[in-house]
Amino acid sequence: MTLRERRKRARWWREAGRVAALVWPLGVTAQAPAEQAVTLHYVPRPPYMVAQGEGLTGLTGGPSYQAFKKANVPVRVEETPFARQLRAVRENSGRDCMIGMFWKAEREAFARYSKPVYQDQPQLVLASAHLADRLKGLASIQDLFKERSLRLLVKLAYSYGAPLDAMMEQLQPNHRATPDENLQMLRQIKLGMADYMLIAPEEAAVAIEAAGFQAADFAQIRYRDMPAGEPRHLLCSQNVSEAVMRRLDAAITKIAAKHSTR
Repeated sequence: MTLRERRKRARWWREAGRVAALVWPLGVTAQAPAEQAVTLHYVPRPPYMVAQGEGLTGLTGGPSYQAFKKANVPVRVEETPFARQLRAVRENSGRDCMIGMFWKAEREAFARYSKPVYQDQPQLVLASAHLADRLKGLASIQDLFKERSLRLLVKLAYSYGAPLDAMMEQLQPNHRATPDENLQMLRQIKLGMADYMLIAPEEAAVAIEAAGFQAADFAQIRYRDMPAGEPRHLLCSQNVSEAVMRRLDAAITKIAAKHSTR
C-alpha cells in the first residue's frame, strides 16, 4: 500500500469515528436507577402478622404486604423486635416501614403514616383466671386503672391508641413496662409477674393457644367504657418518599374496596 493510500484510509477511519460518536448515543435508552427496596418490619403476631414464604399474611400483615406488591414498590420482609423497628424509623437511616401502628401525633414529626390497613375492635383486659371475680367487680376500665394494688403490664414504647394512651397518662395506673411481645407478656401474666394486660379480642384466643396455654387459664374482661378500636396504619421513615406513600395509599384503598365487596 502506498503512502498516499495509507493517508486516505486513516482519514476515512477518523471520519467514521466522528460519525459513530454522534450516532451511538441516539441508539441508547437511558436506564433509570433501580428503586431501592423498602424494609417491611414485622414481629410474629397471629392473627395480625404471620410469615408466609417471602411475604406476610394476617389481619394487618396481609394487606400491608399486598399494598407494596399492588403499588409495585420493591419490598423485603424482615422480622425485627418492635423497639428496634421504631428506632430504625425514627433514625431515618434507611427505607423502613412498621405494620399495624396506631396514630400518635408525636410520631408524625419523624415518620409518615399510611391510610388504615385495618380497624381494631375495642381492647379487652386479660388477666390470670384467679383474678376474674375481682376484675368483674370493678365497674369500668378507669376504676381498674385507679386500683393501685393491681399491676398493668404494658409494652415498652407501644401505643394502645390515642384514647387509651391519654387515659393511662391521666390516671397513671400501677404498671410494669416490658420490651417483650404479646406471647411473652402472656407468660408473665400467668407467672404472676404482673396482674393484667390489654389485648385486642381478635388476638386473645390465638395468642393464648400460641403461648401454650388454655383459654380457661385466663379471664377476659370487657368494660363498657373501653374506648372504641383504633385504625392501624403503616408507619414509615421519611426516607420513604411522599410519592411512594401515595402509591401505597392508592393500593390500600383498592384492597379495602375489594374486601368490602366480598
